Amino acid sequence: GTFSAQGVRRGRVAILAGCAQPVLRPGINEAAIRLLTRLGVEVVVAEGAGCCGSLTHHMGLEDAALASARANIAAWHREIEAGGLDAILVTTSGCGTTIKDYGYMFRADPAWRERAKAVSDRALDVTEYLSRLGLVPISHPAGLRVAYHAACSLQHGQKVTEAPKPLLREAGFTVLNVP
Repeated sequence: GTFSAQGVRRGRVAILAGCAQPVLRPGINEAAIRLLTRLGVEVVVAEGAGCCGSLTHHMGLEDAALASARANIAAWHREIEAGGLDAILVTTSGCGTTIKDYGYMFRADPAWRERAKAVSDRALDVTEYLSRLGLVPISHPAGLRVAYHAACSLQHGQKVTEAPKPLLREAGFTVLNVP
């Protein structure tokens, strides 16, 4: 489905629906979509996209992992061709690490190499995209202190270490770093 941008459209992105998160924490993507559309971003949940393949990849089930990756690549590439995508956003860090690796996974496959690279080149953690976009200033900060610890797959797999902290500060939180 497509979620329209509010006001002037500032961008168009796809968001990974995934397989585990919709069951375990469906509110995460729902909140991300609400925030993005309020910021003027059209959000697409591409038909045919689903599990990123990281779970099966980690279990050594390479054929299943590559099948999941191909389904996502095909779905997102259709969106790239149809209406363009500024980014493919991921709210689950382990999935983001895998999707950013699609270009490498298919580097020797002439049938999928270019499309996989186009997907990987657009893949971002949602905090990376929001950092580029900027948040609406908070007029009445809640004054809450939060402890922030990046998931291992976010800080080591994706090398995203700083983007979330300024966003939390912009949202009115005092951020405590947890090593």
